[in-house]
Amino acid sequence: MKKWIGAGVLAAAAGAGLAWQQGWLGSTSETSMAHFVPADTVMYIGGKASAEQVAQLRDMPLMGQSQLQIQQLLAEMDNLGRDETPQARFATVLLREFLGNATTYGSTVAHFGLDPLKPQAIYMDGLMPVLRFGIQDEQQFWRVFDQASTESGLKPRTLTLEGTSVKLWRLTQPGDQSLELAVTVHEGIATLTAFHFLDQENDQLQRLALKAPDRSLADSGELAQLKTDYGFDDSLQAFIHLERLTQGILDPDSIGLGQDLKALLQARGKPLPTERLDAACRADISALVAQVPRFVAGNTGVSTDNALAMQSRSVLELTHAELVSDLRSLRGHIPSHSGSTDQILGLGMGLNVDNLIPTVTSMVQRFRDYPTECAELQQAQRQLAGANPAMLGMFTGMIQGTRGAGFSLFDLAIDPNTLQPTNLDFLLSIATENPNALLGMLAMSPMGRQIQIPTDGSLADIDLSHLIPGLSLKAGMQGKHLVAFSGEQAGKAAAELEQEALDANGHTRLSADYNRLADLISNLPTQVAVELESGTSTGCVAQAQIANMLRTQGAQVRYDLDFSEQGMDTRMAFSLDPSQVPQVDPVGSWTLMDQSYDCQGGEPIGVEEIRADGTGQYRYNDGQCDLYRTNYTWTQSGNLFTLTATENVSRDDCTQDWTTEAPVNSQCILIPLDEGFRCIYSDEDSESLFHYRPAG
Repeated sequence: MKKWIGAGVLAAAAGAGLAWQQGWLGSTSETSMAHFVPADTVMYIGGKASAEQVAQLRDMPLMGQSQLQIQQLLAEMDNLGRDETPQARFATVLLREFLGNATTYGSTVAHFGLDPLKPQAIYMDGLMPVLRFGIQDEQQFWRVFDQASTESGLKPRTLTLEGTSVKLWRLTQPGDQSLELAVTVHEGIATLTAFHFLDQENDQLQRLALKAPDRSLADSGELAQLKTDYGFDDSLQAFIHLERLTQGILDPDSIGLGQDLKALLQARGKPLPTERLDAACRADISALVAQVPRFVAGNTGVSTDNALAMQSRSVLELTHAELVSDLRSLRGHIPSHSGSTDQILGLGMGLNVDNLIPTVTSMVQRFRDYPTECAELQQAQRQLAGANPAMLGMFTGMIQGTRGAGFSLFDLAIDPNTLQPTNLDFLLSIATENPNALLGMLAMSPMGRQIQIPTDGSLADIDLSHLIPGLSLKAGMQGKHLVAFSGEQAGKAAAELEQEALDANGHTRLSADYNRLADLISNLPTQVAVELESGTSTGCVAQAQIANMLRTQGAQVRYDLDFSEQGMDTRMAFSLDPSQVPQVDPVGSWTLMDQSYDCQGGEPIGVEEIRADGTGQYRYNDGQCDLYRTNYTWTQSGNLFTLTATENVSRDDCTQDWTTEAPVNSQCILIPLDEGFRCIYSDEDSESLFHYRPAG
């Protein structure tokens, strides 16, 4: 069960994470939802999607790459749910509703009756979480909760507050102090939160956004300041307030979260987790956390002209000027080719190796010398006293002058017979002021003694056929970059490094073209694909699933991490073009090839007719007569093809009568091809990969 729960949670988290990232979920404008968020909240995520964003995303797959795992997860949840408490069954049914109806963003929105055009938010009201989002079909929204109540046996009670009806489901056992899930829909906005046994009516009204707090997030101006300081727009703004969270734990009377925590623990006869800390520790810990006050994030630009293009930014704020200066001194040079748009995959790292030992030494010494009377911090200082950053010098001395490195994969093709690369186009470069140090370290290895890399600007041919038959590279210095490459595009990129200065431009970079990466994975020979085999999928099925998952996103992504004056600063840019994911029309007559074990070839396993009227028939013939036949009806949502069997019959040979079998319902994830299409097939027991070729 753990395996499937893990898969389901990861899939749900990935889908929900992408939805947030693309602006579907989030809080709202300052004059609406933020008006009901307490100013001392420790967490807030919010934004509002545009109509263009919603239209771009509506048909994009959410989590349709492994239908078998989802179905097995749902089946196991149903089986285990029989022995669980009503509360656990209630949660299980709600999770099942999400997993079972998350084919595309649009299908999820329709199933839950959501309105993605309205502002939405997640935040903390004291210790209690609040989730608010728009509702388009209130009847459909309540149907999901009513079904969960019916199936679990957990019946809600109804409460009326300020003329608004609230449904509450008790999450604790009858003899325990009450904790309830509270759900209401008011003026087209659903609010989900929790009520506990100490709540007063004013607490409940505020949590349900039926009453504004004395001072709200809109009043504080914190969201407006995020826009000013970081350039965030209205589609997504978020923060986790680490300083405020610490304050609530160490000084519980100071903010709502601490007051809630203190009251609940006292009511249960339990001490505060930091009660044993003395005043010195509280003050020093608060002062240290104040140097890392918030983690903030948001979108900085959204375009929906031809494709959905989005830029986002997140910052772990650092306020200690000397610490920021130390970290910025580590910034190195990321070679420009690692962020090129014409590559499959790019990786880059910038690090000024010469500053590594001084910076680490400075940071360690600063903590050792921090004046404190806190026994816990003093113990940490004593433990750190034995650390000797200079030990790193044994390594950094050998790579002195290094400023960064970059890797770019422009193309790769593998011969299915020899499994050797027939086209390898890549570039590895190291930015350095002292190439001789690097080459000296390389010469100390057995392989390095056989390689002579010139540093005069010329390029040498390096024969690596003893490692991979037929493999040879070119290597040498291009300006201040030590390069090793193979292929035409890599050669051009290497030549461009000749004029590239070693300016400090960042720390880490990752870029990827999902479509080209999907093509690369799809073209891996069967002998390589078998290594992807899992407990439920053959290597060919897993290969098709991974490639399809990447291709359906249709994205180009670039991720940069750097140290700015504001802290540890990450920026991400991606473009998403749904038009690059063509829809498959399955209607027609087809010959089926089973490619579950032969990714490119396969063996014939029958013929199938898929009719425009929503019916179809599959037949298997041994060359003399039909031995198996199934008739079915079908529906299609995006590229998810669902079959409901109406008749299944079989026989062992042509002389026998037909035997009726139990109907087998199944699903196909349809993958477009130049000739026909592929189907990642799943039923209750197995997954397979079929190629539908036009019959005749």
